[in-house]
Order: sequence, then C-alpha cells, then structure tokens
Amino acid sequence: MAQKLREAVQYIVPRLREALLRMPQEVQQTVLEVRLRADAPVVLTCMDGAYFLLPDGRTCCLYRTDAMTATRQEVQNTFLSLCGYSVHSVQREICEGFLTLCGGHRAGICGTAVTDDRGAVQSLADVTSINLRVARQIPGAAKALWDALFRQGLCSVIVAGPPVSGKTTVLHDLAVRLSEALYRVSVVDSRRELSPLPLCDVLSGYGKAQGILCALRSLSPQMLICDEVADEEEIRALQNGFAAGAECAVSVHARDETDLPYRKPLQALLRTGQFSHVVLLQASPPCRIRRIFEAKELGA
Repeated sequence: MAQKLREAVQYIVPRLREALLRMPQEVQQTVLEVRLRADAPVVLTCMDGAYFLLPDGRTCCLYRTDAMTATRQEVQNTFLSLCGYSVHSVQREICEGFLTLCGGHRAGICGTAVTDDRGAVQSLADVTSINLRVARQIPGAAKALWDALFRQGLCSVIVAGPPVSGKTTVLHDLAVRLSEALYRVSVVDSRRELSPLPLCDVLSGYGKAQGILCALRSLSPQMLICDEVADEEEIRALQNGFAAGAECAVSVHARDETDLPYRKPLQALLRTGQFSHVVLLQASPPCRIRRIFEAKELGA
C-alpha cells in the first residue's frame, strides 16, 4: 500500500515529495489524496480524515504555521511533471480536468479555462490546484458484494457512493473475481484507472459509449463493467448491452440514502429496468457497504 503512494508522488516536486515520504509507513498506507494548492498548505485525505503535512513527515488535523505550503511555482512544476513535460500531448485530458498516470493514479487539475467562441474549453492556464488521487487495489474490496449478489451467478448492479468511497476499487476487485470464475468480462476503462486486469478484455481510453459498443461487436461479453456512468448516450449503450444478453456493473456518485432519489444518472439507469440492485458504499473507510437496495425499493 505504501508503495502505491511512492509511485504516485514521484511527479511532485522534490521538496514536497520528500516530506510526504518521511511519513510513517502506517500513515502512507492510508493516504487517498494529496492536494496541492498554490501558496496554500498541503492537505492529505486519509482513510480516517484530512490532515496537514509537516516538514518532518508528521501530520496534524489542525493548521499550524509550520505546515508544508506549496508555492505557485511548485504547483506549476508538478503540473509539468504530471504532463511528462509535454502539455500539448495530453491537452484533451487536461481540458476534461484530469490526467491519468501510470499505475491508475489520477490528478485532478484546476486553473483558468481558455475557451473558444462556443464556450468549449480549449486549454488550461495558470494551474492553481492539483488533487493527486492515489490508486489502491484492495484485495477483497468486492468480497461482501460478491457474497451478497454474485455467488449464484451474474446480475446487474449499480455501485453508488460519495467521492473516495472506493467505487472504482470495488469494481476492479469485482472484475478480478468474475474473470477468475471464467466469466467473459469486458471493462471499459475510460480513465485508465481499472487496469491491470489480465483475465479481462480491457478497452482502455475509450469513451464509455464507444467502448461498450466495441465490446458488444467483437468480445461477446457476459459482463460489462464501467466507472462513473453519467449521460444518456452511455445509458443507451448499456441498453444495447442488455439487449445482447450481457449483465452490467457500473458506478455513480451519491452522498447517502437520502441522495439516491435525486441522482439523475442513477434514476435513468434504474428506468432501464435491468439493474437488480443498488449497492451504496459508506464514505469512510473506503469499500465498505452501507446498504444494498433492491431496485424496486428506489422506484424502479
């Protein structure tokens, strides 16, 4: 687990990276996000809460004047490092607000949008904030889901939860379990966060709708898996998957039980009539099931 943090922070400028790597191993194993903001303290999102970083690698939950602060230039230099010092080569991802890194890590990028006459983002100037999300493969992350819904065979499920609740990690482990059971699993990994999956057919970097249709045309999947379904085109592609006899596992954002009825992507998925259950994850610690709903409980 600590190795994943070391892998992710290699892109951060040396002064800040060295402080991060001074943290005790037991703390490194809990870090989910590293947030760098120009001329502001470095903030860590861990499994048990948020912390400031001190120069000696200690952390504290209350601000101190000696907390590590990222300068504007350090944020810019980290951004260039994340881009491999070739901003142009990753311009499309930057315009979508994130960069996918080796190992499945992801950096959210915040700055000033440069738009065209129609308001479409063409590039990003003056990067002021970076949220480096540490990818973690947690063996057994989908065990409770597997035991509850998949031991008797395939079904279609929606995994819902707030940010950093482990939705992607659960889908990854579910894909591993299904493929090891010799089901034909196609994974549409648009953000390159679900790989590696050696026994699955992985469509990496595809848009979700396009990837689903490509899988249906040539891979004859029994199970389709994709992360963060959000729009009508993607849902129509999933309906094609159902029509072809495939089951689907997808994720959506939802804060808690009270939020579920108001999440449009979730409700649109339920209206297909094909999903049997919604699995709601708790906010912390990640990958823990808060409750499993039958689709009919949510109005489907």
